[in-house]
Amino acid sequence: MTTRKHLTRTLLAATLLGGLLAGCARTGTAEPNGTPTGEASVSSAPSPGAGTPKPPKGGPSIPPPARDEITVTGTVEHVDLEGGCTVLRASGKTYELMGGDRDVITPGARLTVTGRIRTDIATICQMGPVLEVISAQPS
Repeated sequence: MTTRKHLTRTLLAATLLGGLLAGCARTGTAEPNGTPTGEASVSSAPSPGAGTPKPPKGGPSIPPPARDEITVTGTVEHVDLEGGCTVLRASGKTYELMGGDRDVITPGARLTVTGRIRTDIATICQMGPVLEVISAQPS
């Protein structure tokens, strides 16, 4: 078979398959007894807002990240969990550190860290609130 014939057959098969799949799309209408009507619907344009995830009604809402900076002093620890987590233990509270200079943020170091609490992200570690480091210095 020549390349041209093969290409023609492939395009014909794809067109027929596409038509068959489009004919299988249902509009979601039903008879009063719940039986689908069999009407098909093909849409060439996406509906407004298509692809934009919406939070479920009545579901949990995600609070925005904190805008205010906080400063805490504590000791850095490496927790060997899911590949490792870096935390700051400060005044009885544990913060999971995100970002910052890894030459300064080392296990055992006593640091003063300035950052923002991130409530809009979740991590595998879940060791405490995520503190996005703006600056860290030895204390």
